[in-house]
Amino acid sequence: MKKTLLLTLGMLGLLGVDASAQSTLYTTTQDFAQFNSGAGTVSSTYYSDSSTVNGLGNQSSPGGVGAVGSLQLTSPGGWNGWLSGSSAPGQEGNQGYLLAIDPGAIAAWSGGSGYGPGTLTAYSGTMTFDLYGGNFTDWNQWGITLNNNGGYNTYWASTSSNFTGADGRTWTHYVIPYTINAVNAGLSYFQMGIAQNAGGGLAGETFYIDNIQIVPTPEPGTMAVAALGGAALLFFRRRSVR
Repeated sequence: MKKTLLLTLGMLGLLGVDASAQSTLYTTTQDFAQFNSGAGTVSSTYYSDSSTVNGLGNQSSPGGVGAVGSLQLTSPGGWNGWLSGSSAPGQEGNQGYLLAIDPGAIAAWSGGSGYGPGTLTAYSGTMTFDLYGGNFTDWNQWGITLNNNGGYNTYWASTSSNFTGADGRTWTHYVIPYTINAVNAGLSYFQMGIAQNAGGGLAGETFYIDNIQIVPTPEPGTMAVAALGGAALLFFRRRSVR
């Protein structure tokens, strides 16, 4: 009975960690087609993941059926805080999207905002995306720019790592810490774009962006459950060895 209880606690703890999995903003060709005012250049040949579920940023069918693919962009080289063609659609009225980026946000023109401007709360989070650049011929730095009533701010990736994507190519996964500034009852626009800081040798070279996600910050309660679950599993394992 005790062993069963301990094992159950351990599994619940792990489920608590899984519940804080990443929230996908954009990943399908339907998602990326919305970029650049609906003229986003998409590729169904290059893709880092095989998800066919539209992300939260899809304004027509979030969570609906999409197709694998990525956003195709062309590098201008040099510093560019907002790459041409990487303009995501305005999401100021998308409650699900805003809650993923800023858990305390209230969407504009919604019932929660009294059908007026929305709000943002001060928040620090982490965004990630995957990039395939083929054989880039110069150095590069990547990030995101957030443009809203709280400011126009660029955030650069803190870490990056290579992996084999679902298309069999070598992609790079970028992790980007970002900060949301509070906007009290004045949110009327919210948009993001891909940022680049690169050597001039990259000018004119094509690359692909896929799987833009938010990594939620676990709440204290979730962390406590996870810790309890881990301790229970460890104790159960020690008892089993004896």
